[in-house]
Amino acid sequence: MEQNQKKSIRFERPLRGMLAAHKPQGMISKDLSRWIEKRIGRQKLGHVGTLDPMAEGVLCLLFGSATRLQDHLLEMPKTYEFDMKLGIETDSYDTDGKVTAECDASGITRADLEGVLDQFRGPIRQVPPVFSAVKYKGKPLYEYARKNQGDQVPIQDLERPVFIEFLELLNFDSGIATLRARCSKGTYIRSLIRDMAHAAGTIATLNRLIRTEASGAGIAACVTLDDMEKALEEGPEKFAKLIVPPEQLALGLPVWQAVHLDCLSRLLKGQTVSVGADIWLANLKSGATQGSPDSGNSLQVMLLDDRGQAFGLGESKMIEGGRFLITMKRGLL
Repeated sequence: MEQNQKKSIRFERPLRGMLAAHKPQGMISKDLSRWIEKRIGRQKLGHVGTLDPMAEGVLCLLFGSATRLQDHLLEMPKTYEFDMKLGIETDSYDTDGKVTAECDASGITRADLEGVLDQFRGPIRQVPPVFSAVKYKGKPLYEYARKNQGDQVPIQDLERPVFIEFLELLNFDSGIATLRARCSKGTYIRSLIRDMAHAAGTIATLNRLIRTEASGAGIAACVTLDDMEKALEEGPEKFAKLIVPPEQLALGLPVWQAVHLDCLSRLLKGQTVSVGADIWLANLKSGATQGSPDSGNSLQVMLLDDRGQAFGLGESKMIEGGRFLITMKRGLL
């Protein structure tokens, strides 16, 4: 590409935070990271999870010390909208694979599909596709599949639990069903489609996949490659504004601010501080229900400094006398 030959721009300080990108079809997740790296130069950068080449939608990128939030963001649920094409099955469970079976699915009705959805809501067990990044003996399954060695993998032994928060049929027309699902980390929509089709007495494969939510970001908030290119043309400050700082991320954690400099200094040094319940509650910026003195539980919290900038992930624990012990576990500066 002509744009790839452009010199990378320079930033006055390292980037820090999350960029919610809209990955287009045809790219693997690392392609998007490389696309950005060629334009911004040497910055610490990682992506949260992956999307198959045929999929599009939310793919969040982390910059700088925000990469330390990757594990937490990976645990957050994801939402997908997808099409399942009835009457065909492939080795990869999507239309990019080789056809392995075909059948007449013209007798399958909307009611047939809706009748099996309850089987796939809530906690279920799922066997991953052989074309996937799940590892067996230290190697991703897709390496076995690409070498036609899939028969060496005891695929049924790799069954694992996942959770489907909601699953709904949006449309059914001409043998193609459109659905929406919100699910846990590790859920394969391709496997979900295969299993739903079998439960309905037919076969199917994935025909379209859009991830509409991931890492707390919705697709409406995502920026496209064109958006990023235009921002870069206007300069580093414009691009930096696309990146959401850690303190503004929807992590679902209680947020506590260390407004007293002595408390802040001690936390930054890795020391545990003790505060009264009144100070704990007065400086709790969100998650008050989770962090109330009545909870009596250890809590993971986002820690802010006196300026409102996130400086770490910590733990708070109530002790005798109603006081709280606060410790920083992972720095974000």
